Amino acid sequence: MSRGCKLAVAMAAVLGMGGCAQQAQVIRPSSARLQALEPLPVVDVIDQDGLAAQDTFTAANINVMPGPGVPIMAAAAGGALGMVIVNAAVKAEAERFAEAHVQPLRTALQGFDARSVLSDSLQQALVLQPKHFGNYTMTSTRPTSAARRLLVQTAYSMTPDFSALQVIATVSIQDVGATPDKPVYRNVLVYQSERQVAPQKTAEDSKRMVAQENQRYSALHVDDDIAKANAEPNRRDSEAARLRTKINQEQVEHRQRLAQAALPVWDADSRAQYLANAWAANQGDTLKTAMRASGAEIAHMLQLDLAAQVATDRIDQSRKVFGDDTREIDYVNGGRMVSMATGDGDASLKKPSPMVMVPVNAAGHR
Repeated sequence: MSRGCKLAVAMAAVLGMGGCAQQAQVIRPSSARLQALEPLPVVDVIDQDGLAAQDTFTAANINVMPGPGVPIMAAAAGGALGMVIVNAAVKAEAERFAEAHVQPLRTALQGFDARSVLSDSLQQALVLQPKHFGNYTMTSTRPTSAARRLLVQTAYSMTPDFSALQVIATVSIQDVGATPDKPVYRNVLVYQSERQVAPQKTAEDSKRMVAQENQRYSALHVDDDIAKANAEPNRRDSEAARLRTKINQEQVEHRQRLAQAALPVWDADSRAQYLANAWAANQGDTLKTAMRASGAEIAHMLQLDLAAQVATDRIDQSRKVFGDDTREIDYVNGGRMVSMATGDGDASLKKPSPMVMVPVNAAGHR
């Protein structure tokens, strides 16, 4: 599959996104209509109190994570790349996975005002375009009054595999008297930070993980439970039945953990733990830097998009519209835009990331 096709598949998930980007179809004004409204007051809506994690993992064997150059959309309905989470236990595992690995990042960001940083970053970028944009306001609540303005609804979260930060801006231009669902302009602009990369798993890593798992299993004293279950004269006793179920579950989980430890690639939890810890290092400096960089990229995408005059027959064509040594901006899926690190894009062509599977046996464990 070409890189453009992969981008289109990934961005198609935005059509099912909840919250601010739900069913957000691209709308473009004419140049004359846009110029008549400028300069536009800007209202940036950020209703998050903390960093979010995308719980879009699905069951083992059907959740192939995209290559490192492919953005994974936040809150995509149905899971990674639009696959439906049909099992409550799998959904519970997805939530557990996301919450478990986002905790080190939230700890690292304690005392850091992410909302203000994201807003300041965007404001500083937009103020450099005084012809187009006027006074700027940041709020946690979407305004309901009818007014002329540029409305930016900003969400930020880690990708499901925790390799990158995403800041997703649903941007619309509203005119006096127009209803919110009929803006003059609307698009979804996605900033994706440069990805963190986990090291290759080695034979020594597998050996260490096997030893750790054997140690964990030994501490459960399953053999003692087996002896107790075998000595129980009444096998229909409810307590005995629960003990046998517990033994079986522990043995199954032990075999699965050993199999994962022996694999030549990291299991989902180990890989995400490494990546989350890398983002959290030094009080989250790398993550904070990515947040501060987001505004300039969103403003750049907005500038390119408002200046674009795209022929109707090209609106659905994925294409690169900007690139330099550090970043690339692409039009994908009907005109939506994504900005990603140039190196990440190159990597997606050369080497796909390994399949990431969430162990269903851990479902529901908190």
